[in-house]
Amino acid sequence: MSGTRRHIWIVLPDCSVCTTGRDGAFFDRIPGLPGENVTCLAAAGEGWLALDLTDDAFRRTPSWDMYCPATGTFSDARPDVKHTHRYMLHNPFSGQTVPLPELDGVVGHVAETFEIRKVLMRSAPDDVIAVTTNNCNYNIILCRPGKGTFVLPDLRVVDAAFVGDVLYGITTGEELLAFHLGEDGKPNVTRVKRVIKNPMAAYYIKYSSWRWPQILDDDSSDDDDGRGDYDHEDYSDGDEVEIQEDQAEFDDDPDIRFINGDGMVSDNEGKVYQDDWDPEVPYDAKDETYIARYLVSCGDELLLVRHRNESPLEGPPYTSKVEVFRADVSVGRWVPVTADDGGLGEGEALFLSRSFSKSTRAHGRDVEEGLVYYASNYLDDAFDTRSGTIRNIAFRWPWQRQLEYKRWLTWLFPPELVV
Repeated sequence: MSGTRRHIWIVLPDCSVCTTGRDGAFFDRIPGLPGENVTCLAAAGEGWLALDLTDDAFRRTPSWDMYCPATGTFSDARPDVKHTHRYMLHNPFSGQTVPLPELDGVVGHVAETFEIRKVLMRSAPDDVIAVTTNNCNYNIILCRPGKGTFVLPDLRVVDAAFVGDVLYGITTGEELLAFHLGEDGKPNVTRVKRVIKNPMAAYYIKYSSWRWPQILDDDSSDDDDGRGDYDHEDYSDGDEVEIQEDQAEFDDDPDIRFINGDGMVSDNEGKVYQDDWDPEVPYDAKDETYIARYLVSCGDELLLVRHRNESPLEGPPYTSKVEVFRADVSVGRWVPVTADDGGLGEGEALFLSRSFSKSTRAHGRDVEEGLVYYASNYLDDAFDTRSGTIRNIAFRWPWQRQLEYKRWLTWLFPPELVV
C-alpha cells in the first residue's frame, strides 16, 4: 500500500480501504493492525484511526451480509446483547498504537445498539480526546491517556470539532455550544457557552419535551445576544463525572438506564417530513429528502455545512442543495459563505463524513479548490462553493464503498510526505 500515501483514503469498518483518485483502488485490509477482531470507528486526526478491538462484529459486517432473503429485511443491532470493547488509536503509517483504557472504563461493555460516532484528537494522541456517541447519557466523553475522563450528557450534540483548544458542538437545531477545557492537563470542562442560539425559539418545545439540562445556567431567553453559560462546579463534585461504578450495579438496577439503546441522540442526518402529513391518509411512497449537518474546523474558523440529498423512487440518489456557513460568535449567528464571497479560502477543499470532516489543501487533478466532497456509498457529486453549483467528481470510487452504510465510512488523510 506504499503507493497510496499520496491519496486520501476512505476506510470501511472492517479496516479495508478505498483510495481516491483517477486510479482509485481497493485494499481488503490495512497491514499491521493491532489484532484480528478490529473495527474501525473513525479517523481521529491526520494519519490516525480510532479502533475497537471487540467480538462485536455488527458494525464491521458488510450491510448486504446482514440481509435475510426469506424475510426481505436486514438484521438489526440488538439492545439486549452486550459486548466488551477495547479502544485505541492507531497510526497505520508509523505503526504506533495508543490504548485508551480510560474510554474502556466508561463504555467498554455496551449493547450492540450503542454507537461511537466521532473520535477527535485535540492535537497529539496523548492529549485530550473527544468522543461523541448516540446515547444521551454519554453524549460527549472527554478522555486523556493517564488523566481520566469527563462526561457531558443530555446536550443533543450531533457533531463536534476542535478549533484550537476549544471544543464546539452543534445540536439538531443548529445551536452551537463552546466547551472550554481546563488548563490543568485533565480532560475536564470548566465552562460551556451557547454561542449561537436556534433562531426558532420554540424549536425544542414544538418537537419534544426536552429542555436544556440544569448544568446549562442559560438565561438566553432574556439575553440580547442569545447566549448563556455555566461553570464546571455547577455540574460535578469532582474532576470527573461519577459514572464508573461497578458494572453489576448498573445491570441490577432497573431504574438506571445503562447504555442499552434507550435515550438516543439524533443523527447528524435526518429525514425531512412534510408538515401536512396526515396519518389517516393511506401511505403513498414518494421521493425521500435528507438533510445532514457537519461541523468543520477551517484554520481558526468554524464552518457548518448543510447537505441536502434526495433519494428518488427511481434512479440513484443525488445532492439537491449544499449550504456553507461560518460561525460568527461575536454576533451569535451563522453567516452564509456564498459564491459572491469567493467560496472557501484560497486553495481549500472540504471533505465531510459523519465520523471525520476536514478542510485540506487542494492538490493534483483530483482534489479541486473550493469543492465540498462527502463520503457516501452512492453519491458521485460535489459542491462547488465558487459557483454555487453541484457537479460530478473528477476521480473514481472503487465499487466496494457501496458495501457499507455511509454513516460507517470515514476519511483518512495520510501525513504529508517530507522530501
